[in-house]
Amino acid sequence: MDTGTLVAILVVALIVVVLLLLLRASGVGRHRPKLRSLDPESRDRYVREWDLIEMKFVHSPEQAVREAESLVLSVLRERGHPLTERDLPEEVRRAHKLGYSSKDRTEGMRQALLHYRAVVERMVGPADEVKAAEKREMA
Repeated sequence: MDTGTLVAILVVALIVVVLLLLLRASGVGRHRPKLRSLDPESRDRYVREWDLIEMKFVHSPEQAVREAESLVLSVLRERGHPLTERDLPEEVRRAHKLGYSSKDRTEGMRQALLHYRAVVERMVGPADEVKAAEKREMA
C-alpha cells in the first residue's frame, strides 16, 4: 500500500469519526423519553400555579422566572422526564439562558417566561383546554 492510499483511508476514517461525534452531540438517533400522563388534580394544580406566576411577573419578574423554571422542572419530573441537561426540552435550555444572562434583563425574562409557558402548555395543556376538560367532567 502506497502513502497516498494510506492518507486517503486515514482522512475518510477521520471524517467518519467527526460525523459520528456531531450526530451524537446533536441528539440524532436519541429516543424521546416516554412520559407519563398527569392526573386531573395535578393538571389543575399546575395551571393554577402557572396563572399565579404570570400575574406575579409584572411586579417581580425575577421571582416569576425562577418560579416558572421550578414549576416546569416539577411538571417534567412528575411526568417521568430524565431531567438531564442534554435531554431537557430546547425551550427550557433557551429560557434558562435568556432569564439569567440576557443583556436586556427585562426582555430576556419576558422571553424566558414565554418559553416556559410553551413547555407548560405542551406538558400540561393550555389553560382553556384544562378548563374545558373540567366542564366536561362536571356535565
